[in-house]
Amino acid sequence: MIREYQAKDLDAIMNLWLQGNEQAHNFIDPEFFKQNYDIVKMLIPMSTIYVQDINGVVGFIGLTENYISGLFVEKNSQHQGTGSALLEKAKQHHKELSVHVYKQNSDAINFYLSQDFAIVGESINEETNYPEVLMRCNVEHKVKIGKCAL
Repeated sequence: MIREYQAKDLDAIMNLWLQGNEQAHNFIDPEFFKQNYDIVKMLIPMSTIYVQDINGVVGFIGLTENYISGLFVEKNSQHQGTGSALLEKAKQHHKELSVHVYKQNSDAINFYLSQDFAIVGESINEETNYPEVLMRCNVEHKVKIGKCAL
């Protein structure tokens, strides 16, 4: 079940954030993420967060307005539609979404491309000095009109 963030989710979210970053960004010194742990933990409650709760939090998406500040899925729950479902939840609330992805994270780039995102720019991440791409998706909201509304 996808639901809104609750304060009790914070520790699970932070574990996913740390493990997910270390797994997906093995080219970055793990100390970088450990050093940023406390600031991210402070910022999480200020973001819009949706969690996938299946007997506990197995994934989450964090949004700052229409920017995806994080999308993480527990390793054992990957490739089962969790990331797509979380992204779909974000699309329900925005006309456009954007995200930065490290160029070396080809799995994430391919995931976002499969979800109708396009690469619209490139830059160097100022904190890590690694190249990243900016990806954007324009969301079409289709209104379904049932027979009762005609």
